[in-house]
Amino acid sequence: MTESTKGNGFAIQTFSISRKFGNSIAVDGIDLSIKEGELFSLLGPNGAGKTTTIKMLCCLLRPSSGTATIMGHDIQKDPIAVKKVIDVSPQETAIAEHLNARENLSLMGGI
Repeated sequence: MTESTKGNGFAIQTFSISRKFGNSIAVDGIDLSIKEGELFSLLGPNGAGKTTTIKMLCCLLRPSSGTATIMGHDIQKDPIAVKKVIDVSPQETAIAEHLNARENLSLMGGI
Protein backbone atom coordinates (compact mmCIF):
# COMPACT_ATOMS: atom_id res chain seq x y z
CA MET A 1 0.00 0.00 0.00
CA THR A 2 1.31 3.42 -0.84
CA GLU A 3 0.60 6.67 0.93
CA SER A 4 -1.50 7.77 -2.06
CA THR A 5 -4.01 4.92 -1.51
CA LYS A 6 -4.49 5.52 2.22
CA GLY A 7 -7.57 7.51 3.13
CA ASN A 8 -8.39 8.48 -0.44
CA GLY A 9 -12.11 7.94 0.13
CA PHE A 10 -12.38 4.78 -1.95
CA ALA A 11 -13.58 1.53 -0.41
CA ILE A 12 -12.68 -0.48 -3.51
CA GLN A 13 -10.40 0.32 -6.41
CA THR A 14 -9.43 -2.07 -9.17
CA PHE A 15 -6.64 -1.45 -11.61
CA SER A 16 -7.02 -3.45 -14.86
CA ILE A 17 -7.78 -6.57 -12.84
CA SER A 18 -8.04 -9.69 -15.00
CA ARG A 19 -8.32 -13.42 -14.55
CA LYS A 20 -7.72 -16.18 -17.06
CA PHE A 21 -8.40 -19.90 -16.73
CA GLY A 22 -6.22 -21.50 -19.39
CA ASN A 23 -7.12 -19.73 -22.64
CA SER A 24 -10.48 -18.54 -21.30
CA ILE A 25 -10.72 -14.95 -20.05
CA ALA A 26 -13.12 -14.80 -17.09
CA VAL A 27 -12.46 -11.15 -16.14
CA ASP A 28 -10.90 -8.76 -18.65
CA GLY A 29 -9.24 -5.65 -17.24
CA ILE A 30 -11.85 -4.18 -14.91
CA ASP A 31 -11.23 -0.69 -13.54
CA LEU A 32 -13.50 0.36 -10.66
CA SER A 33 -13.46 3.17 -8.12
CA ILE A 34 -16.15 2.71 -5.47
CA LYS A 35 -16.29 5.38 -2.78
CA GLU A 36 -16.78 4.66 0.91
CA GLY A 37 -20.51 4.59 1.68
CA GLU A 38 -21.51 4.10 -1.96
CA LEU A 39 -23.86 1.27 -2.96
CA PHE A 40 -22.63 -0.83 -5.86
CA SER A 41 -23.85 -4.01 -7.57
CA LEU A 42 -22.24 -6.44 -9.96
CA LEU A 43 -24.95 -7.54 -12.36
CA GLY A 44 -24.72 -9.79 -15.38
CA PRO A 45 -25.59 -13.16 -16.84
CA ASN A 46 -24.09 -16.44 -15.66
CA GLY A 47 -20.47 -16.67 -16.72
CA ALA A 48 -19.95 -12.90 -16.87
CA GLY A 49 -17.19 -12.97 -14.22
CA LYS A 50 -19.07 -11.65 -11.19
CA THR A 51 -18.08 -14.47 -8.83
CA THR A 52 -14.50 -14.51 -10.12
CA THR A 53 -14.25 -10.76 -9.47
CA ILE A 54 -15.59 -11.13 -5.92
CA LYS A 55 -13.21 -14.03 -5.24
CA MET A 56 -10.27 -11.88 -6.35
CA LEU A 57 -11.42 -8.96 -4.19
CA CYS A 58 -11.76 -11.33 -1.21
CA CYS A 59 -8.23 -12.68 -1.73
CA LEU A 60 -9.55 -16.17 -2.50
CA LEU A 61 -8.25 -16.11 -6.08
CA ARG A 62 -5.16 -14.31 -7.43
CA PRO A 63 -5.63 -12.06 -10.44
CA SER A 64 -3.77 -13.07 -13.59
CA SER A 65 -2.89 -9.40 -14.00
CA GLY A 66 -3.71 -6.07 -12.41
CA THR A 67 -4.54 -5.56 -8.78
CA ALA A 68 -7.06 -3.97 -6.43
CA THR A 69 -7.23 -2.23 -3.10
CA ILE A 70 -9.86 -2.61 -0.41
CA MET A 71 -9.91 0.32 2.04
CA GLY A 72 -6.39 1.11 0.82
CA HIS A 73 -5.04 -2.42 1.36
CA ASP A 74 -3.61 -4.17 -1.70
CA ILE A 75 -5.27 -7.56 -2.24
CA GLN A 76 -2.00 -9.18 -3.29
CA LYS A 77 0.48 -7.49 -0.96
CA ASP A 78 -1.64 -7.42 2.21
CA PRO A 79 -4.46 -10.01 2.03
CA ILE A 80 -4.64 -10.34 5.83
CA ALA A 81 -5.45 -6.63 6.20
CA VAL A 82 -8.07 -6.94 3.45
CA LYS A 83 -9.77 -9.87 5.18
CA LYS A 84 -9.96 -7.84 8.40
CA VAL A 85 -12.07 -5.12 6.75
CA ILE A 86 -14.42 -7.17 4.54
CA ASP A 87 -17.45 -9.37 5.07
CA VAL A 88 -18.94 -11.49 2.32
CA SER A 89 -22.22 -13.36 2.49
CA PRO A 90 -22.52 -16.02 -0.23
CA GLN A 91 -25.80 -16.54 -2.04
CA GLU A 92 -26.04 -20.07 -0.69
CA THR A 93 -25.19 -20.89 2.89
CA ALA A 94 -23.30 -24.14 3.15
CA ILE A 95 -22.50 -25.66 6.51
CA ALA A 96 -20.65 -28.82 7.34
CA GLU A 97 -23.29 -30.95 9.04
CA HIS A 98 -20.69 -33.01 10.91
CA LEU A 99 -19.39 -29.85 12.68
CA ASN A 100 -21.06 -28.07 15.58
CA ALA A 101 -22.06 -24.38 15.37
CA ARG A 102 -18.78 -23.08 16.84
CA GLU A 103 -16.72 -25.24 14.46
CA ASN A 104 -18.75 -24.04 11.45
CA LEU A 105 -18.27 -20.40 12.47
CA SER A 106 -14.57 -20.99 12.91
CA LEU A 107 -14.39 -22.64 9.48
CA MET A 108 -16.26 -19.78 7.77
CA GLY A 109 -14.28 -17.16 9.68
CA GLY A 110 -11.06 -18.66 8.38
CA ILE A 111 -12.14 -18.17 4.79
